[in-house]
Amino acid sequence: MLQMISIPTPFSVGPVNVYVSTETPITLIDTGPKWPESRAALEAALAARGVRLENIQQLILTHHHVDHVGLAGEIASRSGCAVLTHPYNTPWLVDYEAERRRHLPFYHQIWREGGVPDEIVAAMEASGAGMARWLDSVTPAREIDEGANIELDGENWQVFHTPGHAGGLVCMWQAARRELLANDHFIRDISSNPILEPPDTMNGPRPKRLVEYLRHMQRMAALGPARALPGHGQVVEDVPGLVRQRLAFHERRKQKLLGLLAPQPLTLWELTQATFGARLTRGMDWFLGCSEILGHLDLLEADGTVTSQRDGLVLRYTLTRNH
Repeated sequence: MLQMISIPTPFSVGPVNVYVSTETPITLIDTGPKWPESRAALEAALAARGVRLENIQQLILTHHHVDHVGLAGEIASRSGCAVLTHPYNTPWLVDYEAERRRHLPFYHQIWREGGVPDEIVAAMEASGAGMARWLDSVTPAREIDEGANIELDGENWQVFHTPGHAGGLVCMWQAARRELLANDHFIRDISSNPILEPPDTMNGPRPKRLVEYLRHMQRMAALGPARALPGHGQVVEDVPGLVRQRLAFHERRKQKLLGLLAPQPLTLWELTQATFGARLTRGMDWFLGCSEILGHLDLLEADGTVTSQRDGLVLRYTLTRNH
């Protein structure tokens, strides 16, 4: 059985959950960030279970965000363990800063079209530029994708690719016990943020991460999990109830945006400000807020109730005649 360990982080999200299987192959799922307090907490929790970092044989990384993967390089170096993750995550793990820089032109275009002020864009970029210090580079030994099977504690866990919160996020399903390792796909007390990410190919369509998130949330719920093991917070014991809460939240947000757009067309930035206001005060807050509002605009465009129109360099969102 997987054992949950809560690891402190320096981030506003608070502690991150990692999971350990002490049976051969000794497996750690996610790591916490490269931060002395995170490392100390992880080593102490493993020691209480008779495990040292050097004993880890298999390290599974659920997605590329630094609160989940920061210690992976050190653990792999100290243990020689095999690192497993989805292919999307590999370039981030190998060279996080290079991957971040590669994506900057995409974000510049989104923010320009969204009418985001230059000083806010600068704050977002400064926040992103600081992320690389929270992890060391690591090269995965095996890439896992939809349909892969992983052995933990003598049990078979099936891998599901569930992009939404992150493009390379995977969940793992143990059918006999109806247990879902959900990491950041199901979190009991906070709604997973659909992070804005660029296309997989240079001229490909932008991924609609909130659209994907809701689809995969319902797909995972359809498995009928008795428990979902989250990336943050407490174990989810009522998955259907959580899904209903999340769907209701996103429906309320859609209705709020429709109300804001009723009098006049608005930009992404204007909608973000009208929705969150003074609650957003830092670069990462603004990035997450804009990501979330863009996700809801994607839902409304998919519904056929909102469309975007170019006004010079910016896009303005407006209600369709069908609404």
